[in-house]
Amino acid sequence: MTISDELNLLLSQGISGNQAQLVLALGEKGVYTTQSSVSRALKKINAVKGQDEKGNVVYALAPAEPGLRDIGFFDSLVIKIADNGYQIVIQTRPGTANTVAKFIDDHGFDKVLGSVAGDDTIIIVPVNVSFIGQTVREITTYMKHIGIFVE
Repeated sequence: MTISDELNLLLSQGISGNQAQLVLALGEKGVYTTQSSVSRALKKINAVKGQDEKGNVVYALAPAEPGLRDIGFFDSLVIKIADNGYQIVIQTRPGTANTVAKFIDDHGFDKVLGSVAGDDTIIIVPVNVSFIGQTVREITTYMKHIGIFVE
């Protein structure tokens, strides 16, 4: 098995943690690796970074298919979606904006020119401001559908 396979197995068993903790967990299974290898493997298996209930950074597997809700990790990642007629702003739980932005990028909204994610805020620039209302509705519907936004 590759490091990616072993890491995928660990995460699917509910074991989570930051990259250093995952290196240790793999070591306990007899898989000796480095933090940089774990980082590459996390990207390869599309693991996402978030926070546990104590605010610690942890990695988890993304839901396997749209609409499949995870057991709390993804619930309400998105706090608020708003616009000012020119740009869309999405507020997320601290440390999760990049994860939510990845969902948006991977979905490929055709009316989105680009997005910028910080720690807990995403700014989305529409292709044309005349599409902003439609784009907000599409993004909101998608976020609700995949289970990361509950109003």
